[in-house]
Amino acid sequence: MVHSIVVHSKMFRVFYPPAVLHFNSTEHFLSSNLASPSRLGNHIFEFASLFGLSERLHRTPLFLVENEFHQKMLDETRKVMPGLVEKFTVINGSLPKSIKQTPFQKVCCRHENPEILEKIDEKYLHLTGMFYQSWKYFPNMREQLLDFLDDSSQDFGNLPRSNQRTHVTCVHARRGDFVDVGFQAADPDFIRNSVKYIAENFIPEIEYKKVHRKVVIFGDDLEFMRSLFENSVVSTDEPEYMFPAEYYISQNSPAEDLTYSKQNCDIVLISAPKSTFGWWIGYFSKGNKVFYRDIRYAKDRGYVSTHISKTAITIFKKTFFAQLCNFGPFLVQSLRLSIPGLRTNKRE
Repeated sequence: MVHSIVVHSKMFRVFYPPAVLHFNSTEHFLSSNLASPSRLGNHIFEFASLFGLSERLHRTPLFLVENEFHQKMLDETRKVMPGLVEKFTVINGSLPKSIKQTPFQKVCCRHENPEILEKIDEKYLHLTGMFYQSWKYFPNMREQLLDFLDDSSQDFGNLPRSNQRTHVTCVHARRGDFVDVGFQAADPDFIRNSVKYIAENFIPEIEYKKVHRKVVIFGDDLEFMRSLFENSVVSTDEPEYMFPAEYYISQNSPAEDLTYSKQNCDIVLISAPKSTFGWWIGYFSKGNKVFYRDIRYAKDRGYVSTHISKTAITIFKKTFFAQLCNFGPFLVQSLRLSIPGLRTNKRE
């Protein structure tokens, strides 16, 4: 029997019947509403944040498979971070009406202090928030989250390996729906100038003197990525078509891209400031040194739209930018690039 139907992102979500929650234990549980129709980067943020909140609140994280999108979210995240998903108790069914929903994370991408949840003693604590795009929900957990990655696959195709003779700069180029909705998408001039600027100013001398300096591009638009640099090699190219190259394009799976970053990306450039998957490419990177496009100097509808109230604009400026684009626990450089002039601003 269908429990309810709602419209989300022009798609119908059919909610499953209420879950049966009977646990004969002293455990306390934490669950939340989820942006399950979203993409993988958002999924990892929600899983990581709810795990971090559960650790702080001494609760067991609970994942309710409320509809087909929740199931898809669960399956996609498990492929990439099986260790993280294993930390959750998974139950089929939607949230029972008997469980109170607690307001939290009321605004997307704005960190809310979990201290307000610490005195709540209900066995089942269900939060109304979604997205949870802030590293502050999982502080000091980078090494643990790195261990949760599925790095069983070591086949990265033709992509170069970072070692004593090779330095690898990784570029994430998000296009896709960003172009249609007016978010700042990857821009070819920004990427080319940024790669050059980083190489000339931020690769340490000992690294710069390595015999090989390679650039690897990740993204969702192969034609666009091919247009960035001449003679780029795609990770799936057959060996007979291989030639010595400086630029490479990944066509591997998301799990393989994150693992590749963990093992090989000495520097990461994120060209679309709102890309959550780009954020994770940087967060998991080997070199732990990340550059990104400053959203305040980009053409982004969500940031400059006159249809957003002054209050909402303030939230974007002070929180979305600060939380999603300020990577917090690792070294970041903000590249304020206006072609042809280049400026850089170091952020912590």
